[in-house]
Amino acid sequence: MTVQQVAGGTGHVDTGDADDVPPGPPGETGAATAESSTPEPARRDTRPRWVDVVIGVVLLALVAVGALRWYDSTAYLVVVLQTAGPFVVVGLGLLAVATLVLRRWWMVVPVVVALVVAATVAAPAFRATSSPEADRDLTVMSANVWVGSANAGQLMDAVRFHSVDVLVITEATPAILRRLDAEGAGDYFSQREGVARANTSSGTMVLSRYPLSLRSLGTDPAVEGTRSVQPEVDVTVPNGTVRLKVAHPTAPLRGDTVEWRAGLRALQSWKQRLDGDELVVMAGDFNAGFGHPGFRDVAAGLDDAQRTDGQGWVRTWPFAGNRLPAFVQLDHLLSRGLTVVAAGQVALNRADHAAVWASYALPTR
Repeated sequence: MTVQQVAGGTGHVDTGDADDVPPGPPGETGAATAESSTPEPARRDTRPRWVDVVIGVVLLALVAVGALRWYDSTAYLVVVLQTAGPFVVVGLGLLAVATLVLRRWWMVVPVVVALVVAATVAAPAFRATSSPEADRDLTVMSANVWVGSANAGQLMDAVRFHSVDVLVITEATPAILRRLDAEGAGDYFSQREGVARANTSSGTMVLSRYPLSLRSLGTDPAVEGTRSVQPEVDVTVPNGTVRLKVAHPTAPLRGDTVEWRAGLRALQSWKQRLDGDELVVMAGDFNAGFGHPGFRDVAAGLDDAQRTDGQGWVRTWPFAGNRLPAFVQLDHLLSRGLTVVAAGQVALNRADHAAVWASYALPTR
């Protein structure tokens, strides 16, 4: 209240409110009220559609690379990409997380379906079926010594630590044999078969504490499908005989993939000629992994020691001499009729491959 006046016995109160606000045009107040009472339209999702495009492109790329494992080809790029299976699984997992975080719900289903398929393919490598409580009747180690340059002392230390009975040496040279003998290999192993070749990757030797009977020296490229020596021997252990075949197909370098595939095909043919009840071990640097259809053909019906032991993503190459970290298993121990007790890998200085080893129990007869 600003002023109070009394006149003629009649009083009134002047608040001044109406005088302070100038009158507006007729109907203006009603229009404003109607406008304020109208609900605002719902906000639209302004997230750019390119996010969905990126997710879709990455998904298609990962699926395409993963699907190559079923494509039997000698194309160099295909052979290389077939080793990328673990990266496909990891990539799909990360893509699924990103899709959920970004709340791109309609893309979640295809991403998760692809991830489930990839994980199902990878799962057997993580499921152990070995028998660690069984007796160890035979331990085999395979070592690619990188044209004889590997550290011989470390290799013999690994041999002694794991009580290796048979040592398969690929890329064996006379120089590495001399260094191994200087480290005690001549006293530790009483038997040896094979051919050591200087300045080349084609030499192979088999050293054994048990008697060896040579079936084939494996030096005929027309039969072996490779220029590398791939001996075949019988190893006589106290409670049985094991047939051992060394594998070292040509590396799938650019221009050599046809010969590489021929080497895997020759190993498969050798396996198919075996008698059904023979105890068998195939050991060596196969220059291939489970992402390659040719290797899966060779490994079909056989037990890969590292996979049987449930070791998952095993990596044996590349080590020394390469800036890349090891990402693929090229070295394998495949067996039939034997029980895998334990398995593992050993990295060596001056060797581009890790050595692989496995202990086996022979069946009771």
